[in-house]
Amino acid sequence: MIIAITFLVLIVASIFLYIFCVINPIVKEATWASIYSLSTSAVSDAVYDVIAEENLQYEDLVEISYDSNGDISLISIDTIVVNNLARRFYQVAQVYLDKMGDNGLDIAVGTFTGLPFLVGVGPTINIKLVQIGAMTSCFKSKFTSAGINQTNHSLYIELHASVSLVLPTYSSTVDSVTEFLVTESVIVGDVPEVYLGSDNTITLAPSS
Repeated sequence: MIIAITFLVLIVASIFLYIFCVINPIVKEATWASIYSLSTSAVSDAVYDVIAEENLQYEDLVEISYDSNGDISLISIDTIVVNNLARRFYQVAQVYLDKMGDNGLDIAVGTFTGLPFLVGVGPTINIKLVQIGAMTSCFKSKFTSAGINQTNHSLYIELHASVSLVLPTYSSTVDSVTEFLVTESVIVGDVPEVYLGSDNTITLAPSS
C-alpha cells in the first residue's frame, strides 16, 4: 500500500514538474508574439479611429507665441485638450481590448504537449485573454531639423497596455507599448530651449 501511494505521488509530482518546467515555457514562447500582436493591433485601431473622428490639427494642440521682434518666445501644449484626447484614446482602446479578450486566442492542442515539434499542430482550443491593470499613456513632443531655420515639431502618443493569458496551471502577462504620430508641423524660426512639457514629455494616466 505504501509503495503504491509513493508511486502515485511520484507520478503526480512528475506530471506537475513536466507541466511547470516543460509545457508552460513552451506555451509562453508560442503565445507571447500572438498576444503582443493582438494587443498592439487593438490599440492601433483605437488610435486610428479617434484621430479620424477628431480630425486633429496641429493648432488644436499646440500654441506658438511670438515676441515683439516676431521671434518664437514659447511653444506651449494645451494640456486640457491633450488630457481629453488621451482619455478618448484610453476609452476606445479599452473597448477594443475588451473585444480582443472576448474573442480570445486559439492555441493548438499540440502546443500543450510540451514537445517543440508539435507546437501549432492539431485542433485548437480558444483561451480567453484578460486585460490587467489600467492603461497608461503619455504624449511625447519631438523636434527635428527640417532645413535652414526650420524645425519639424511632432506630437506622439505612447500607449501602454497589459494583457494576460490565464490557464489553470499557468498565466502569462504581455506588456505592449505602442507609439503613434498624432500631428506635426514645420515651425519657421529658432525654437526656444524652454517650452511647456519638461524633457519633451507630458505623462498622463487618464481615467475611464
